[in-house]
Amino acid sequence: MATAFFPLSSFKTLISHHIALIERFEDIEPIEFSLLFLKLDDYENIEIKKSIQIVFRDSDIIFDYDENYIILLPKTDWNGANELLNGLQEFLDQKFLDSIVTYPDDGKNADELLKSFKNVVNKYYGISLDIE
Repeated sequence: MATAFFPLSSFKTLISHHIALIERFEDIEPIEFSLLFLKLDDYENIEIKKSIQIVFRDSDIIFDYDENYIILLPKTDWNGANELLNGLQEFLDQKFLDSIVTYPDDGKNADELLKSFKNVVNKYYGISLDIE
């Protein structure tokens, strides 16, 4: 179960910090992580919020974003994030779009990764993310 929701104001700082840790401690192979955007049809449903917390790991970081969620999935490549997205889709009986970016494939630093993330969310949901 994900332990807590983090304030959106710490989003970029946490991504930068996560990348710095990877660069400091990585072996030969880079360690991937993914960002995932969840647009919920029934955000106010408390059961959905509880379900979201149950599904994610203690190491996952969840951010509220305008009645939606942004999730940082440490040590999770695109395939792993996509499997999680498909599982959520079945569990919540809701269709989610492929709104995933992965470090380092979609950005080698926080700025590049956020730019890719914003582009993906805008492409699939028409939402212009206001995050820095």
